[in-house]
Amino acid sequence: MILASHAKKYYGKIRGIEDVSLEVKPGEIFGFVGPNGSGKTTFIRSLLGLLNLDAGTMQLFDQEVVVGRQNHFSKVGYMPSESFFFNELRVKDIIKFFQSTRQVDQTYLDHLIDHLDVDLSKKFGSLSFGNKKKIGIIVAMMHQPEVLILDEPTAGLDPLIQARFLDLLIEQKIKGTAILLSSHVLKEIEKVCDRVALIKEGSLLFTRRMDDIRKEESKRIIVWPNHQNLMLEGLHYLRDENGASHYTYQGDVNQLMHYLSSYHFKDLIIRNIDLEELFQVFYERGDVR
Repeated sequence: MILASHAKKYYGKIRGIEDVSLEVKPGEIFGFVGPNGSGKTTFIRSLLGLLNLDAGTMQLFDQEVVVGRQNHFSKVGYMPSESFFFNELRVKDIIKFFQSTRQVDQTYLDHLIDHLDVDLSKKFGSLSFGNKKKIGIIVAMMHQPEVLILDEPTAGLDPLIQARFLDLLIEQKIKGTAILLSSHVLKEIEKVCDRVALIKEGSLLFTRRMDDIRKEESKRIIVWPNHQNLMLEGLHYLRDENGASHYTYQGDVNQLMHYLSSYHFKDLIIRNIDLEELFQVFYERGDVR
């Protein structure tokens, strides 16, 4: 449904994306992860035919994306990182306008409005940032597209609406929608994504299944005072911080405990690593795998 092959985009001498290749399959939620400025939005705008690539190709539905040729975009739903509509229009009129431009099942539209707790009577300009994002979600999803492209969709949403939105994504995944979810909120990536790509400075570090990522690293080790020379298979030094040394460990915890028992530390912490810390490890290493 989505295919990028060696895509490259520069703004003059400024890097946008560099040799990015990935694919998103029907019925898959694909997480696109990286900090601000890493190239996520450049990739999405190129995929939507808003930017010309300098090299490589992008395809939607087996058709190459070309700026100005948009014959297949009726089957695409897109939500940018910020939602901009006419401030003086009421929400119901904005929704009615977009409903008139595409085939929309009224029952499903009502489901979106109810699930996201949208007030149809208010003017768009009077809405909070989070409530404006809700309108962007509805416009992107109302026609139940075959491909859904979302750029930081949950920023500004309260936790309850975030959870409901993720439920909506699962519903569409079950129906076979291919979903590209660009985000730096790793908790939502962990909850719903089947695969994830991590991008740094315009280049992909890796593309992996979430199940495999969870197995990659399992423990975080912190020792006081700092000690940078612990040597054990599966034990990797990260950094020193506040007088302590931080490591990650993958392997037999009994072997780890036996090894550490030969040292005299003032304090020691061994705990499970969460996804945010794990991605930070990958990011700090910068290794392409």
